[in-house]
Amino acid sequence: MFKSMKTALFLTYSSIILIVFATFVLFFYSWSTNQLRGQAMSTLESFGVSIQDQLVQQIEQLNRVSLNVMYSNLVKERFASYMSDRRAPVEIQEENDAPPAASGQADGGMDSAAQQRIRQNNDAKVLTDALTAIIGPSRLAEQIYLYAFNGRYYGTGFDNREQAYKPEEKPFIEQLRQGPPGKLVSDPNLDLQLSKYYSSEVGKYSISLYRLLYDEYNVPIGAIEVKQYAHRILASAADFESNNPYNGHIYVLNREGRIIYPFEHDSQRSEAFRSLVAPIDGSSDSYRSLPFTDPVTEEKQLLSLHYSASTGWYTILTTSESDLFRPLKRFTFQLFGTAFVLLALGIGLSFYAANKITFPIYRIRRAVRNFSFEHIGSNIIAQQKMKSGFIELDELHDAFQSMSERLKQSLDNLLLAEAQSLQAQLNALQSQMNPHFLYNTLANLQEMAEQQMNGPLIATIEHMSDFLRYITSKERQVPLRDELMNTINYLEVNKIRFGERLTYRVSVPDELLAQTIPKLAVQPLVENCIKFGTSQAPPWRVDIIGTMTDSRWQIEVRDFGSGFEPDKLARLQAKLASLEKESNLPALELNGMGLLNIYLRLNLIYGEHKIFEIRNLPEGGASVRIGGLLHQEG
Repeated sequence: MFKSMKTALFLTYSSIILIVFATFVLFFYSWSTNQLRGQAMSTLESFGVSIQDQLVQQIEQLNRVSLNVMYSNLVKERFASYMSDRRAPVEIQEENDAPPAASGQADGGMDSAAQQRIRQNNDAKVLTDALTAIIGPSRLAEQIYLYAFNGRYYGTGFDNREQAYKPEEKPFIEQLRQGPPGKLVSDPNLDLQLSKYYSSEVGKYSISLYRLLYDEYNVPIGAIEVKQYAHRILASAADFESNNPYNGHIYVLNREGRIIYPFEHDSQRSEAFRSLVAPIDGSSDSYRSLPFTDPVTEEKQLLSLHYSASTGWYTILTTSESDLFRPLKRFTFQLFGTAFVLLALGIGLSFYAANKITFPIYRIRRAVRNFSFEHIGSNIIAQQKMKSGFIELDELHDAFQSMSERLKQSLDNLLLAEAQSLQAQLNALQSQMNPHFLYNTLANLQEMAEQQMNGPLIATIEHMSDFLRYITSKERQVPLRDELMNTINYLEVNKIRFGERLTYRVSVPDELLAQTIPKLAVQPLVENCIKFGTSQAPPWRVDIIGTMTDSRWQIEVRDFGSGFEPDKLARLQAKLASLEKESNLPALELNGMGLLNIYLRLNLIYGEHKIFEIRNLPEGGASVRIGGLLHQEG
């Protein structure tokens, strides 16, 4: 039974279909799971970086307010003057217990007290105006407190008053005086004072930033507290909690690993997070992604952990794998159902295919068994072959007769395909751009933005925008005017980067500007000049010189560096000579807009009328000259 060809083919086809379907389903599920997990982790990491950056920005806003207070001479002078006239409650009590002075002394004391009150009121008004101006209309902070070491403090913001305090109730003052210079950031605290000015429940918590306040001799005279509502600082975390694509959760931990957001949390989960962040070095920013099992729900989760050394806070984003893969599992079950239906259909088709293949073979075998040697060479055999009724045999017989035509047609099609492939490769070569130039330009833009160099920043963006728009356009040939403008944009971007160390000169006749040339034929030559020329000591110079005769145009690009190395120049010229002798173009690799790529495009368009010369200049530097026929269309 199993020796039958039909049975063997049927079982073989059925096995192949089963294996293919099983492999496809398993591979698809595994691949989709990995893709979904990777995409989720990437999204969580992106959210984590964004949220951490926004938290740092919020804390930096408070830090800027505290620094403005600390460096304000007006605030320090008025605060010192105001607090010098204020005494601790014990001192005031001792004064009240003193015996009354004589009548003349009392009158004099009243005059002194009145002057003191006037001076205090003036100091308080100036101090309040200065602190209010520092807070500003955008309210980067909601409240500023200045603490003197004599047990009094002064507030500006929602709470505008001067009060007494107990130092033991303000442990941050001792921490500031004993610790290293800098700022302290508090955890979100239940703030009954500030919450009175906010109607919503989210205004119950506030976050404070503390600094020491120094006099002109750099001696601490008090402490600064800058307050902001916690929900404003943690707004990015709250937004993620309420709106994210994976039903994820976010937790913010302080430097000790204690959860500070959400304000209400499970202690068991807090311990698990504390052990998770304990090994992390707190001296620099870091992030990591890892699997995690929630100790409360026992669910497997994906976790993205980010740490900021500026705030000392950890940001943890989690999402449940069961929530993440639930749509995938549902789709997989549907896929299995569809697979079974297709499998049954495939087995039926395999039976039909096995029967379809074996039937003409059976007829061929029967014809062979009935064949007799006496019929060889006779017209009967020829007639039987032509009238055998087997389509496969008839097609085989016809194939010999039309072999030449089909072979020629196949060769023509092959040549056409190769030509189209070559054109596609040339188009791809034409649209390439050096990624390092883009990366360096983006880095320069960032540095100029950080240094608020608005003029160079705007100029670089304009030149880069025109440059990118040009290289992504679809034209294969462009007017020389456009190519030179693109090259100048490229040079201007580099000139902003290198300054006066880089100079260039463009000398092209006006009548040549309308000549069409291959796109990106000049700019890559200038790019090579800058790439190799800047390896030498400045200044660096690039010259672009255009000339024309009655029938040809020429563009020469020169630099004044060290020129081509002799061995590299010899190899390059040998390669050009080899290409010149070949009758067809070699296979290209998309490896950048090099000299050979420009040569190949010129050869494709202008053939033997092209101009392509490379040499070292006697006075130093290198020269590349390209050209072709005037008004030659590609």
